[in-house]
Amino acid sequence: MTTITLDTDFSPVTLDDVDCIRAHLMCANYEESNHNLVNLYLWQAYYPLWKCLDEHALILMGLHEGRFFIYMPLCESQYFEAAVLKAKAIFDRYRIPFVMSCYVERMKDRVLALLPGFEAISHRESADYVYDAEKLRTLSGKKLQKRRNHYNSFIKDYEGRFEYIEMNASNALDCLPFLEIWKEDSEDEFLRYEKAGTAFILKHFSLFAAKGGIIRVDGRIEAFVVGSVLSDRMIQLNIEKANTEFRGIYQVLERTFLSREFLEAEFVNKEDDIGNEQIRAAKMAYYPCDLISKFWIAKGENDDTTSIAG
Repeated sequence: MTTITLDTDFSPVTLDDVDCIRAHLMCANYEESNHNLVNLYLWQAYYPLWKCLDEHALILMGLHEGRFFIYMPLCESQYFEAAVLKAKAIFDRYRIPFVMSCYVERMKDRVLALLPGFEAISHRESADYVYDAEKLRTLSGKKLQKRRNHYNSFIKDYEGRFEYIEMNASNALDCLPFLEIWKEDSEDEFLRYEKAGTAFILKHFSLFAAKGGIIRVDGRIEAFVVGSVLSDRMIQLNIEKANTEFRGIYQVLERTFLSREFLEAEFVNKEDDIGNEQIRAAKMAYYPCDLISKFWIAKGENDDTTSIAG
């Protein structure tokens, strides 16, 4: 069994690291949903995080299905290769297979040029869906006619009975009771982690420089959304929750949010579909303008069991 001593090489990511991670993400300017401040913290219980910081780069290490992996180094472009080699040296010292995950194509190519013998794999279910922001703001065009019909149906049916409110640190907490009953009968473990992570973000909303919106119908919260900056031209919709008993509520929530916030954004990243056919159909129905492939990079197999000490 191999053991990593965390206080020597990596230390656990905490809320105290928010500003540091945000600054390094802005420096790297990646357009990939896992390299997003809100997303990293939202899924931290499911994908634990550790950090290694030097003067040029922040290296984040995750754990998935018993295997450690390294995210794309958060640094200026000229320091990327050095950061990858530093991470590899740490893994090699502990004789742990060096694995990298969530790498976009251009960074994958740099890794493969740097590390002969490594291979990259991409799976369709991990691809991020990217949309033209203006299309989502207007729902214009023949392809989005059905989405527009849903939007108009809600506006007509609930005129005078609903309101859209900008989310802040106070009313974000008001969303917790709705979140608790949202899909409360589901036994999906992944969904339970998502709900727990969403609650965490709502409770610490002011720390993440995110923006959000809430829809109340007859005074009751029935939907909310949280989004954040991903790159200098792209934003990410991190959280969208709504009561589907109200036809068109998702369309009203998203369109209103994007029409009031992040008006400078050219593109919207709505993350991947995790291989869920229902989610895939819903995302494809909005006709993405791009799919961002994400790569898992590794060399060979290793049967060693790895544990963490620290």
